[in-house]
Amino acid sequence: MLKVRKRIFFTVLILCVLFVPGCVEQKQLEKLGLVTAVGYDLEKKNVIRGTVVVHQFDPMAQNITKMITTTANTSRGLRQGQNLQSNQKLVTGQMRCVIYSKELAKKGVIQLVDALNRDSTVGNMVYLTVADGSAKEIMDIDKTNSKISLGTYLYNLIKQNVESEQILSPTLQEFNHNYYDIGKDPVLPVLKVQNRDVIIKGLALFKDDQYIAELGPKEHFYLKILSDKFNAGTHELGFKRSDFERIRLKKGEHSIRDVYSKLFIDIDSINSHAKLKLIDKKTLKFKVEVKLDSRLLESTEPLDYSNPSSIKFIEKKLNQAMEKDINGLMKYFQKLDVDPVGIGNEYKAHLRGKNLSKKEWREIYKRASFDVQVKNRIVKTGVID
Repeated sequence: MLKVRKRIFFTVLILCVLFVPGCVEQKQLEKLGLVTAVGYDLEKKNVIRGTVVVHQFDPMAQNITKMITTTANTSRGLRQGQNLQSNQKLVTGQMRCVIYSKELAKKGVIQLVDALNRDSTVGNMVYLTVADGSAKEIMDIDKTNSKISLGTYLYNLIKQNVESEQILSPTLQEFNHNYYDIGKDPVLPVLKVQNRDVIIKGLALFKDDQYIAELGPKEHFYLKILSDKFNAGTHELGFKRSDFERIRLKKGEHSIRDVYSKLFIDIDSINSHAKLKLIDKKTLKFKVEVKLDSRLLESTEPLDYSNPSSIKFIEKKLNQAMEKDINGLMKYFQKLDVDPVGIGNEYKAHLRGKNLSKKEWREIYKRASFDVQVKNRIVKTGVID
């Protein structure tokens, strides 16, 4: 009988241990407001407008998200004001995305980024972005669907484009690495409201912590190739139709495709590798060698893919066009005095331990020249090959 009582006692004790913490955790969560997205706008000189999207755990609430806006001089001041407007303690452990308005980004964002670095509850993998307009405009989209947290939505939007290699990873960790690196500048995606939804409009170029210019989708492709190994992503190139006359399947035949004044070819990169090398230290000449294995997806003219010489001809035309585009992009970066590719890192590797400041590199960078060589190998001419 005593053994039976002991068994019952220990069974009840185990059940209490298992279920009581669950009840306590639920009550704690109901007291917390999880910040999933933060937006910063420049209200006026030295005054920031901060907006947070808060996820609530109140089972009686119809709307599981809440947006709070206030103004202050610092991010800490914003947090204090936002807590005064909330019946739940705001915590940042589940923050997914931070949005800086373009106007604010032009002034510089390092003060706000540094505040994130000092917050131990904010993870290094939070995404940083720039709004094409105000950050609050982006965050107002959350009102259209109360069942979806804006922070989660933006996180998934950016994550899938990073994984499909459409954009470079814009994490807090990446921003810090490129900002504090003497030989490279940060880049962040630009968000825009379109048809009551949020899209990635472009890529923001930074000089140190200040927004300088924006790249379009075409330049994304080249910057990704130059900055990292590239295993996915499509790219469209336009050519004179007359340049491909000799490999058209139906010469002289008119069709609906004749409405195009140019011939367009779409490729995707199955594999790529870019090599940057300083070949002349005195004249600051760099060699940029890009190797790609590509698949030809589509063309606006019926081209002859059956003949190996035709494929070689297409490869040659692609190489020439891409070399021209990359060369132009490198010169554009020089003109803006930004280095998102990391040319400075290659230069530093030849200094043999000598120190180099950002100011010194920017002066040297202006005199650099580039020899761009692209070797594009078409390994497939469609998904059925």
